[in-house]
Amino acid sequence: MFLDKRNKLLLGGILLLLVASYYLAIDKTFAVRRQYIDLSQEVGQFSNLPQKLGMLEQQEVYYDSILTSMDIKDTSFQNTLLKALNQEAEKLEVKVMDFNRPHTYLEGDTQYETYQFALRGSFSHILKVLYTLERKGNYGELVHVNFEKKKDYRSQKEYLEAKVFMLSVK
Repeated sequence: MFLDKRNKLLLGGILLLLVASYYLAIDKTFAVRRQYIDLSQEVGQFSNLPQKLGMLEQQEVYYDSILTSMDIKDTSFQNTLLKALNQEAEKLEVKVMDFNRPHTYLEGDTQYETYQFALRGSFSHILKVLYTLERKGNYGELVHVNFEKKKDYRSQKEYLEAKVFMLSVK
């Protein structure tokens, strides 16, 4: 088959028209289609927003009830720990002799605080106070407990004192 000059120009014009129509119409249609799909997905994400909001409100009520049951308010962690320590010590006739500022240090992205305090009383009562703080209060982990038997020379009585280090992760 023999193609003359007019047929070649016609074939080239048709190809040029196909390319031009793709860039002027079809490409924009595909772009609008992609945009439509993206917006449909966003609408799908926001369609159950009232249900998610209701679940978050329920979680807030649940967490508030946990905080009120643990008697934790907007005070600092150190004040809360000292309050719990004093309550337990008062119940079991243990004296809080010393409560120092926490030692804070960073390891990577984690902040650790070590609280140091001293308790005076009987061995079993001190252990009960420490058990309550560590297990029931969620204040941290007991890292070190040092028991020392001391003597008060004025009253000639001996007593037991425990120096305690409690580690808390922030």
